[in-house]
Amino acid sequence: MVGKISLRQRNRLSAMRLVQETAVAMFESTGYDTTTVEAIAERTRVSASTIYRHFGTKERLVLWDERDSVVDTELGKRLGRQPAVEAFGDAVSVAMAERTDMELFLRRLKLIYAEPALWGVAAQQDQIDRAELAKAFALTDLRRKAKIGDEVTAAVCLAALDVAFDRWQQSDGKAPLRDVIDEAMSAALSLG
Repeated sequence: MVGKISLRQRNRLSAMRLVQETAVAMFESTGYDTTTVEAIAERTRVSASTIYRHFGTKERLVLWDERDSVVDTELGKRLGRQPAVEAFGDAVSVAMAERTDMELFLRRLKLIYAEPALWGVAAQQDQIDRAELAKAFALTDLRRKAKIGDEVTAAVCLAALDVAFDRWQQSDGKAPLRDVIDEAMSAALSLG
């Protein structure tokens, strides 16, 4: 992936990673509510306006995940060849297996599950993701509009992933994340 992006894009990603890592450390040490974007900007020597341009909101400093595009790409390769839940689970497993930032990812998850403001925005994003995932599932059958079954399948997939992430962060990342995701997706597959 890195070889396919421009130097400008690489620099942008590098800056976003630095800002995110700094923000997470500051939220952990000073508290989420008391840490300002301006303080993060000062610490990282990146302007607050640049942080807002890249992330949009304070919550997105924690929620942003560059691996999301990998999940989308992997899911696109699998849909139509695998059942929807299996395709989603495999796509997420591949994206998580390629992570090089597991410690930061765990710290981010701990913040998300501990901070109501972050959890609330994550729940809102989940609704958006559910609609997009349902559309992707519908397209595999060449339907133009997602049906309720696609929405339910998308909701089950995202709920299983949420359970996996929550279990993993509660255990302080002791079990391999891929195993926890596979277990949650297997449970989701057994529903139907």
